[in-house]
Order: sequence, then C-alpha cells, then structure tokens
Amino acid sequence: MRDQTDQRRGGARTLAGGAYEAIRQAIRGGRFKPGDRLRFADLQALCGMSVTPVREALARLTAEGFTVLDDHRGYSVASLSLEELRDITAARQLCESEALRLSVARGDADWEARVIAAHHLMVRIPQAREDIPSAMREDWEARHAAFHAALISACGSPILLEICEKLFSRADRYRRMSVSLSGATRNVEGEHRQLMDLALARDAEGAATALRAHYGRTAAALESFLEDKSGGPPEGEPPL
Repeated sequence: MRDQTDQRRGGARTLAGGAYEAIRQAIRGGRFKPGDRLRFADLQALCGMSVTPVREALARLTAEGFTVLDDHRGYSVASLSLEELRDITAARQLCESEALRLSVARGDADWEARVIAAHHLMVRIPQAREDIPSAMREDWEARHAAFHAALISACGSPILLEICEKLFSRADRYRRMSVSLSGATRNVEGEHRQLMDLALARDAEGAATALRAHYGRTAAALESFLEDKSGGPPEGEPPL
C-alpha cells in the first residue's frame, strides 16, 4: 500500500514538473506576454493535464517571479519594469562577480576544463534562430547558461551558487528581449571569449569587472526601451 502511495506521489510530482516546464517555456518564448492573464482552461490544454499539476506549476512559477497571483484576477504573467531590471542587474553584478572572483582564485585544472568545454559547446552553434533572427535558440540558451555556471562553479559556496542560479533565471525574459533590441550592434561572442580568457589567465579582478560590464550591456538597451514605454523613469512598476 505504501509503495502505491509513493508511486502516486512520484507521478504527481512528474506531472507538475512537466506542467512547470511547458508553462515556463510558453512564457519565455512569448506565447504568454507580460501582464497576460493565465486561465486554467488554456493552461490545461497547453499541458494536456488536469488542474492539479497546473496549479502546482503556477505556485512554483510565482515563487520564482515568472507569474503573480491576484485575489481578484487569478494568475497572470509578471510585468517587466525598469525597477526590477535595475534591481536584478545590480544583484547579479554583485553576486556573480564575487562568485567569479572566488572561482578564479580557487579553481583547479578541472574547473579550467569545465570552462573551456562549456565555452566550446556554446560557440559551436549560432545564438539566433534561423526563422526568427531576433530570438535566441533554445539549445544555445542552455549552453549559455552552462557556460556562466561553469565560470563560477569553483567559488566554494553552494549558497552563493544557488543565489546566482535564481538571479540568472529571474533575468531570463529581460535577457531574451535584449537580443531583439541590441541585434548586431553587440559582440556577445567576443564578450564571452573575454570572460573565459581573463578567468583562465587568473585575472580575478579583470574577470569580475568584465562580467559586470557584460550584464550592464544586457540591461542598457532594455533600459532605454522601457523608459520610452513608460514615458520616463518609473515611480512604480510600469508594465511593458
């Protein structure tokens, strides 16, 4: 009897995980836009599941900042704002630059190999989709995340790594939009090469400075865009 209960719980967790990935991908890909209301019937059709795993997925997405819950409107996609963009960027610059500095100081040969391998895999494929040049390829985005994770993987602090991972995820929608705004004016591949070269050269301060600049450039185009949409710097949270 206990085995059957455990199996049911495991199956429920698997369904909720599948619903989470499907809804998160729909938000990341732009199917659901900032401010859109998320109706359970639409999400059930998207996921091909009952309401229970969808509800669990929404609870997780809300905890991660992708969705919000309003007592009157229900769930909706979280809005994008200058205030949040600046907060996320500053937090990433602070936390990840310190994690990178520590990794450069503490990393061994295995860490160097992880960084080199992750960078090699990332540059083997183009960043942009062929059908939508202003959008990122999903496989490139996965390798991009792996490269940044490899850079800071030797920092020695699981808690700091967890914080950095959550901030990376929280910045995802902003990062994707910055690609369509900056276009060919930015040499992202060159920025990543510089980060790797400085890290492997054991230039801790140089690598940390380059990483802060890397994230600053990502935010720059979006800042101008969101200011135009809101008519100036926000007092609260202007929706996109």
